[in-house]
Amino acid sequence: GVKDLKNKVISCVGNAEERFNEDALRIMRALRFSSVLGFKIAPETKKAIFKLYKNLEHVSWERINAELTKLLSGKNAVSVLREYSEIIFFLIPELKPCAGFDQINKYHLHDVWEHTLRVVENTPANDIVLRLTALFHDVGKPDTYVIGEDGQGHFYGHPVKSVEITRNVLERLRYSNEIKTAMCTKLFWNG
Repeated sequence: GVKDLKNKVISCVGNAEERFNEDALRIMRALRFSSVLGFKIAPETKKAIFKLYKNLEHVSWERINAELTKLLSGKNAVSVLREYSEIIFFLIPELKPCAGFDQINKYHLHDVWEHTLRVVENTPANDIVLRLTALFHDVGKPDTYVIGEDGQGHFYGHPVKSVEITRNVLERLRYSNEIKTAMCTKLFWNG
């Protein structure tokens, strides 16, 4: 453990697959520690994470919520969200259509997911409402996409659609009514 701390590496004690099979929430904890501490995840641990992340379906949403909230509050959150997007999309499949979704718009250089990650990166890590709002602010874009007569991509009504999707996700993830109301208000008025 001391060597890992010196090298800023997160690894499992013993066999990573055995540890994650004992408790799948350890997968989210590894991601959270990487985000909060800025440590890299050891290759054998990373391999086990990608092999076993679907076991997270057996973990309660309340426990997922707790780890996701801490992950999003970490200084390295965006790197973790980018590197482990497959796991995030498994837990929040509503975000998956954003990945690779070309906005075809002169004001947006990146796909919706990369744009989202950059917005998350530019919000204060200590404000979970803003971090969650940033994560979901454009989740409705793929559902509202049209090409206009100008040849540009447009997303008419995407704030309303984003709020609708976000409410469902936050409900599933067991976020408090206070957070849901604050977020959905920000999404609608700032979308």
